[in-house]
Amino acid sequence: MTRHTQLASTPLPGPHWNLDRQSDASDTVPLSITDPSFWERVGTASAALGTETFYDRLLDVLGALVEADLLALVRYSSFGAPNLVIPREVSAEVEKPYNSGLYELDPFYHYWQDVAEPTVATLHQLATEELWNSQYALEVLRAARISDEMAIFLPPLGGASPTLLLDRAVGQFTDTELARVRSVFPLVAGLHQAHLKAITSRGMGTHNEDRPLRIVDRSGRELTANPAWKRLATQPGSGLAEAIASLEQTGLTQAALSDGRVLVRSALAADFGAAPEGICEEVEAPLLLGNAISPFGWLEPLTQRERQIVMLTLEGHPVASIAKRLGLQCGTVKNHRLRLYQKLDITTERELFLTHMRHLQGIAA
Repeated sequence: MTRHTQLASTPLPGPHWNLDRQSDASDTVPLSITDPSFWERVGTASAALGTETFYDRLLDVLGALVEADLLALVRYSSFGAPNLVIPREVSAEVEKPYNSGLYELDPFYHYWQDVAEPTVATLHQLATEELWNSQYALEVLRAARISDEMAIFLPPLGGASPTLLLDRAVGQFTDTELARVRSVFPLVAGLHQAHLKAITSRGMGTHNEDRPLRIVDRSGRELTANPAWKRLATQPGSGLAEAIASLEQTGLTQAALSDGRVLVRSALAADFGAAPEGICEEVEAPLLLGNAISPFGWLEPLTQRERQIVMLTLEGHPVASIAKRLGLQCGTVKNHRLRLYQKLDITTERELFLTHMRHLQGIAA
């Protein structure tokens, strides 16, 4: 099947599913970009920058401009399958066939695979004649009650575009409606870029020094990293690579770096548009009186492996569990513990916990 990789100038013919779809969006009179109510929505989206509801509010902005029966967000990737992010619940009748492989017939998926340029386009512009008689039309478009879609491909993050979709159950989007959305594309794309910047620059410490942070998608691909992360990653002896490896091996959410700071890993929600079900990694260091004091600074004399064992011990893992998580023999773990006890001038696990508590109390004092 031949597919279009350039935007067609004239919409191709297609079906008009007459399924009496109900939607709040279709009952609303579209707003003009000069209407104060439209700019109120823009303001609401701006206030949501850096939050999990940002793309919901951005969809509200577009939904105010044209009539649509459903507003959606799909992450189209140049290296993987699409991720449906919004709406958060989709009927199995639509989701199952799409995710089982029919997404490969999705014209928007092919556009991003072949062109990967931010733009505004409709399904009828990108679809081939054959699409309307394909399994995709029968099992996805008809089941989802989609007669036409307008896609707003936002600037990519790590090769993937969080793409805003406006769905219509009956008829096609007009040239006037397409032009209206295209006229605000710079505004929408700019808000999206500001959202990504807000995510990757959060956690500013004193003296405007940003906290090292990066976002990784669910396949393990790094999507973005702020300047502080990039500097730390190239710093000899930082222990960042070892800490990342430790988190991968142990399944823990924290690992100590060479300077006593802590790498913290947190899961991103399935509706996090930029990286659904991905992870965010930050290097944390509590600040006290202008000096960076880590709750794990007392582990500085230890090797990376010894610090891993201490962290697992403090989380309550016995020797057998630590050995399993680190891929070691129980005897090897015991030998490591003996050496780290000598370095810390302690002799028992109880003293290990007491030392940690004293250090925490010293920070809080």
